[in-house]
Amino acid sequence: MAATNETNAQTGSLTSEKAVDVSGGDHGGTSGSDNDDCRLPDGDGPKGGPRVWLYVLAAFFIFINAWGLTQTFGAFEELYVRTLLPTTSPSAISWIGSVQVFFVIFLGAFTGPLFDAGYLRPLLAVGCLLIVLGMATLSLATAYWQVFLAQAVAVGVGSGLVYVPSLALVSTLFPESSRPWAIGCVNSGGSVGGIIYTFTLRGLVPSIGFPWAVRAMALINLVVAALALAILLPYRPPQAARRRAVLDLAALREPAFLLFSVALLLNYVSFYVPPFYIPTYATAALGQSRDFAFESLVYVSVGSLLGRTLPMLAATRLGSVQVYLGATVSTVVVLFAWMAVRDVGGFVTFCVFYGLTSGVLVAAPSAAISHPVLSPNLDVIGTRLGMLWMFGAVGVLIGAPIAGALVNVTPGHVDFRPAQGFAGAVVAGASLFLIAPLLAVVRYGKNKTT
Repeated sequence: MAATNETNAQTGSLTSEKAVDVSGGDHGGTSGSDNDDCRLPDGDGPKGGPRVWLYVLAAFFIFINAWGLTQTFGAFEELYVRTLLPTTSPSAISWIGSVQVFFVIFLGAFTGPLFDAGYLRPLLAVGCLLIVLGMATLSLATAYWQVFLAQAVAVGVGSGLVYVPSLALVSTLFPESSRPWAIGCVNSGGSVGGIIYTFTLRGLVPSIGFPWAVRAMALINLVVAALALAILLPYRPPQAARRRAVLDLAALREPAFLLFSVALLLNYVSFYVPPFYIPTYATAALGQSRDFAFESLVYVSVGSLLGRTLPMLAATRLGSVQVYLGATVSTVVVLFAWMAVRDVGGFVTFCVFYGLTSGVLVAAPSAAISHPVLSPNLDVIGTRLGMLWMFGAVGVLIGAPIAGALVNVTPGHVDFRPAQGFAGAVVAGASLFLIAPLLAVVRYGKNKTT
């Protein structure tokens, strides 16, 4: 038996190291049926069934904290600009949110291999603790550096420790036919969290002040984290888990994976430009109240909730890469349409539609990466997810600050058009990079049926 396990491990290692040929030939020796296996870990219940959906629920809770807080940063930025940090420039403040999201995504390069090696539980425990401590510390902050350390570093690192592992777990438990829907359900937690935390700030700051409002958010973080950990801590990782390198260098030699990753980078350069600046746009460009500015983020989150779920249900039939390209092109249209918004009705419409299309940009890549063209073996799904989101991390780190430098909000003069045009043009570039991976996926499907 030991010899058999060793042989299987060696076979999986060789398979993961083979490059995928985008011309549609040999794809690393991995057939479509390999990715259709519902690979529940040894001794962790029957394949499929209610237990794997319980893990989806736990990952949903993880996303409420990890991504819900990033969805809310626009509301935080409005408070920082107007009250807590009024002498700090919008571009400098946006670095707080950008670094926070950077850590969420970039740390996947390290947590993915750790997940593959069987360290899910310690990653989740430490990450959830850091999120709660970061928010509790933020409630005491009064200076820029204090806010940066609490929100960007502590909350960002904590979220980064739990993001890819929880997503990778769900990816390994579902067959390719239902995986996009499961991942969409998990990603919807970010939108739900964005709604919850935005309403918490809006409702509590006027009555009890910023510090106690943030403490209330920390309490919600604690309760949600406890629910997730109660489900996931008993999880038993696969007995055959083994250490893996942070980078699967073979992936960087695969044109389909590399181009798909560059497209993700470009999408995430612009991804947080609207959420970070929508509240400021509502108050500075449209002359609306702070309450309406907070509401506008809720409109984005509601649209994002739909975008992270319904299109992913369609992806089970159409394909995740196909849905991702369609959403990217749609986002280009929505971003350029933002430049024509002059009234509240048009602004609300933009918020909902941007949430809808951008929600797909969050959910679809994580589902698409498990396709044999992009990831020849599910045993390295954590590593490949981490590598993919490393590209996204670079995008979010530079995108919002660049847009902040392009935004001109001075007394008597408000101009968001350079930032709006920048965001739309970058996403247009992303759509071009997605064409080759899409063709490779289509070619693979044709070869599989012949």
